[in-house]
Amino acid sequence: MHMADRVLCIDAHRFMSGADDDFRPRLGRIRSAGGRSAKRYAAKLAAAMEKARPGALAKRSGRGYSLSHIGRGAGIAAALSMKAHPFAKFRARRVAVKIRSVRLGKNGIPKARAHLRYIQRDGAQKDGTPGKLYGPQRDGVDDAAFLEEGKSDRHQFRIIVSPEDAGELEDLNKFTRGVMAAAERDLGTKLDWVAVNHHDTDHPHIHIVLRGCADDGENLVIARNYITQGFRRRAEELATLELGDRSDLDIARARLLEAGKDRFTSIDRELEELAVGGVIDLKQPRTIYERFRTKLLNARLKTLETMGLATRASDGWRLSPRHEDTLRDMGRRGDIIRSMGQALGTRFSPAAMRDYAAEVAPPVLIGRVAGSGASDDAHEKRFLAIDGADGKQWHVAVVSGDSFTPPNEAIVEIRREAGAARKSDHVIAAIAERNGGVYSDALQERADPRSTPEYRLAHKRRLEALRRAGIVEREPDGSWRVPEDYLKRAAEFESGKGAANVRVLSFVTLEQLQSAPGATFLDDALDGKRSIEATGHGFGAELKDALGARRRWLLAQGLAEDADGAFRVDRRALASLQRDAVAREGARLEKRLGKSFIEPVEGERFSGVYLRPFDLASGRYALVERSKEFTLLPWREAIEARRGLEISAVLRRGGVAWDIGIERGLGR
Repeated sequence: MHMADRVLCIDAHRFMSGADDDFRPRLGRIRSAGGRSAKRYAAKLAAAMEKARPGALAKRSGRGYSLSHIGRGAGIAAALSMKAHPFAKFRARRVAVKIRSVRLGKNGIPKARAHLRYIQRDGAQKDGTPGKLYGPQRDGVDDAAFLEEGKSDRHQFRIIVSPEDAGELEDLNKFTRGVMAAAERDLGTKLDWVAVNHHDTDHPHIHIVLRGCADDGENLVIARNYITQGFRRRAEELATLELGDRSDLDIARARLLEAGKDRFTSIDRELEELAVGGVIDLKQPRTIYERFRTKLLNARLKTLETMGLATRASDGWRLSPRHEDTLRDMGRRGDIIRSMGQALGTRFSPAAMRDYAAEVAPPVLIGRVAGSGASDDAHEKRFLAIDGADGKQWHVAVVSGDSFTPPNEAIVEIRREAGAARKSDHVIAAIAERNGGVYSDALQERADPRSTPEYRLAHKRRLEALRRAGIVEREPDGSWRVPEDYLKRAAEFESGKGAANVRVLSFVTLEQLQSAPGATFLDDALDGKRSIEATGHGFGAELKDALGARRRWLLAQGLAEDADGAFRVDRRALASLQRDAVAREGARLEKRLGKSFIEPVEGERFSGVYLRPFDLASGRYALVERSKEFTLLPWREAIEARRGLEISAVLRRGGVAWDIGIERGLGR
């Protein structure tokens, strides 16, 4: 056998024993891997090398992407986390980053368009003007062109970058471009993005929309660790480079301010970790750092004592069992009060404020939109500040990403949406039923061996949320006690989270409704088709006066009769007046648009481009035009996402049937 066909191995026992004289080569077959352990090591080495390669793309498996198949930036993100000094995070300027990957799908472009409208909302700039898009090279980017370029993308990333010291940064546009340029180098591809700066919240922040397409035309797949750490570390590096490290005094001041907060803080988390058997015993400090830490913890405990969430004992301090839950509720209410104050200004009355998500709200709430604002930009959640007919000021959370948000002064009806148990709730209930009302991570793994740790963690997070609501109990061993009616109570919990169904009753004021030439919600209340409970002050008093004025006007016009204590509205006559009012408005618009007004005919289809909504005293209408003519059709919320696009409708008795999926070119 030729020497080239053999490899050299070492007899480790003889070598380590020091018997150099007995050293003998041992010949083996070529390509011998040396056993299973060596093969495993080689595989790990190859995986690590691939992981560290800049711009490495995840490989697609038959079941999609998994955590083991990492995308671009995995190695860079790992290096960024490893190179940092253990205490560097205390010195660096802090930046919060939230990233969401959104599948565009069939209706991706309308939803993407709605998101761009959302981030360019009124009041986003310092001077109260709408937000302005900018990109890698220039300001004033055309959002329509950006959407057109990305119309075939599988997904896009929506990023929120919120520097703690954003107010001190010289230029947020320059800062954003620096962060995205660093991401380009890390990910090994050019990035196509647009951004908007927001100054309408407590902390200025940046919204970035990143196309999910690399410069080679392939899908842009970013490693999870780069999403969770890479963007944030690059942003912190740039902020620190511009503003410098935080001093000891800055860090100490921030920590001391935290000690007096009426929300759950990192100090509270530290106190919970220090508790042994429910008792916190602060040891005698020895170093300067320990003295400061002890002073900080004592300050926080004294604050909690004033809240009734901590008590002194002979052996130390004791925290209330509801310590964390109470502080989180207080923090949420504080955020709501600040948001309502910004939206309403001097009109805001904290004593009259109610949270629709937390309070026992009436089954039907009627009120006037007094203001609105952002409550969760990451998920495009806004809130409405409502002057209720019950005399209270309500905070109502709504989702406005691809849906319609009522304008100020609109009169709305709010109903609580029915809740339903989640898929995770059914999994939890099934496991608990088979195990005597107990759920645990081990039991779920036993029931579903293919479940990943991340999947099981999502179920534990769900249980933690329900624990705070008093639905489940967590045992000392980490298991969960699940009640028999768990699914019912989980559904009730979802209902109580405040998901609101908002319906606009009128886009015009109560004063205009009093003599509106058409049917109004006031008429429904007058003839008993709608129940309205109004108090004697605020919007409730105005609503009472409007009902009386509307009643008198209808009687004076011969549009209603009051006989034998029964008030009846002539609906047919009101409908005729409404058609006349629409025709008069159409004739007035002819001169402005230079086109002929076509009065819609029941049963006939009209196709054209939806331009904008148009408010009349009798209701809101959609202005739909084509090359030489236009019409006004009853508006619906569902068509708002199609503004500027082709649309089709057929007028029916009692309403209009909209076809919002029509292809461009029909009806021309």
